[in-house]
Amino acid sequence: MKACLAVVLSLVSGACLAQTAYPETEAAAAWRGLAASYVRKALRDQTLDRDPVLNARVDAAMAAVAVAVAAIDPRFAQSTWKALLIEDFGRGAAAFPGEIILIDAKFVRALQLNDDELALILSHEAAHVLAGHALAKLSFMAEQLGKEKVPTARTALLEFLARDSYAAAFQPKERLQEREADALGAAIFLATGYDTQRALALFDKLARLETREEGGAADSHDAASARKRTVSRVFEELQKLPARRGK
Repeated sequence: MKACLAVVLSLVSGACLAQTAYPETEAAAAWRGLAASYVRKALRDQTLDRDPVLNARVDAAMAAVAVAVAAIDPRFAQSTWKALLIEDFGRGAAAFPGEIILIDAKFVRALQLNDDELALILSHEAAHVLAGHALAKLSFMAEQLGKEKVPTARTALLEFLARDSYAAAFQPKERLQEREADALGAAIFLATGYDTQRALALFDKLARLETREEGGAADSHDAASARKRTVSRVFEELQKLPARRGK
């Protein structure tokens, strides 16, 4: 697994090395508070998905991803990951420090995601947490406004959420984060034992969505076809490792 991690780190160009302008515990707590607010709203609006079959599928995929994450990054060896389905969450999925992943149940059903595709999405989201991507957004705000304007992680997060202009300014960095999450997430996924070819079908489904939504708002992700190539390349590189060791 150490060899696997070395290859991944070379592919993602510095993932897992993100720095934050605030103490990591403080920055993580700010994001956990945001995740909790989404969950409270879902409880209030009764939009937490109650489908026992779908929840069981998500729980099983999340459990496999959690084991894979712990094998790749010992910082998460004792972590408990939780994935929650929310109707009309507004995003396909989002990850938060504290090992919480929120998933749009409508998105899952609309794309008719199989278990392998679910595991790939959860692996991608887990990669964001491993790489500290949420924390980097707060550092960006400290750089933009100065620590005197945003002296705490919470104020930095509130400022970031307050104006779309901040998200737009951060978008080039966010696109790089998404590329890192695709590469690192591919390594996590491969360690789960789910089927790679069945999982890659996710990007074909996303490509069809892009076609239907042409002309919509700009997105921080690369085109689905480019993402499929990135993830496939990581799969191929990591699957060569046993053969290399045998030579």
